[in-house]
Amino acid sequence: MASNVFLPDKAESGTPPGGSLASRLGVRVARAVGVSFWVMVIAFGLIRLAPGDPVIARLGAEAEPAAIERLRRELRLDVDVFTQFYEYFTSLLRGDLGRSIENGRLVTEIIMTSLPATLWIIAATILLSLVVSVPLALRMAVARGAATAYVFRATTSVFLAVPTFFTALIGLIVLGVHWRVAPVIGYVNDFPANLAYVWLPALVVSTQLVPILSRVLYGSIKETLAEEFVETGVVRGIGRARFQWVYVLRPSLAPSIVLLSYMVGVMIGSTVIIETIFSLPGIGRALVGAVIGRDYPVVQGCVLLFGLFVVAVNLLGDLIANWLDPRVGLT
Repeated sequence: MASNVFLPDKAESGTPPGGSLASRLGVRVARAVGVSFWVMVIAFGLIRLAPGDPVIARLGAEAEPAAIERLRRELRLDVDVFTQFYEYFTSLLRGDLGRSIENGRLVTEIIMTSLPATLWIIAATILLSLVVSVPLALRMAVARGAATAYVFRATTSVFLAVPTFFTALIGLIVLGVHWRVAPVIGYVNDFPANLAYVWLPALVVSTQLVPILSRVLYGSIKETLAEEFVETGVVRGIGRARFQWVYVLRPSLAPSIVLLSYMVGVMIGSTVIIETIFSLPGIGRALVGAVIGRDYPVVQGCVLLFGLFVVAVNLLGDLIANWLDPRVGLT
């Protein structure tokens, strides 16, 4: 009933624009498959355009030419690039990501070993960012006075201007070395022991995410408060908690959720730096090592996984935003 209060146009139209939810979801899934394919093509091509030879990187510059040619044939690097792509694509369709050139491990095994640490950092960052951003934006939006809004904008601008790697180094030195409230190095893969190693990296990444989310949500809440249905809720005398959720936060959160889903790609890029600084065995660090060693299968597998993960999270974000506010179409 409450949703009809602030979404009367949906009740009148009956069918959402663009067709049913199932058809629009099918279009998004088909688009996701296409995006994933091109991510695979780009990853395959870019790593081969980079200077360096994976065979030389493995055997060393002093290796005998016969050994180099033999390994090149074993890795199927002696054929043309189109044949390499065809063999890689057909193997991928069978679920085979190949083996690492450097150590011979299955790429799937490398990903499954490295992925949990990265997922924990991302999950902790999202949770921490939402816990801080939502009440902060709500408090600033309902506060009166231009000075409060100015301080809020200035403070968030300062945090956005500070590079992530600098914040990570300061956090590591202050909280890890001097105060010793966070481990400086290492990782435990068991929950909840791993949280001791994850919370500081998540805090560092959230210093970039919180200002963006809170400012977007702040502007969205300001626009929502100017809507007529908010006055209706006030007149009805609805309780404070229900009023803030149904009439203020729920329709205002949708743009922030969409933004958060797209920011996951930025967070993945940040984890590459964070995992290196904090010596965490995440997939970002594995990708950096693979790029340096020209380990084609590992690079292709990691980049493809990143692409699939970002596409899936974007779709999930759009679905959640559509649930929060049906006016946000699933296009």
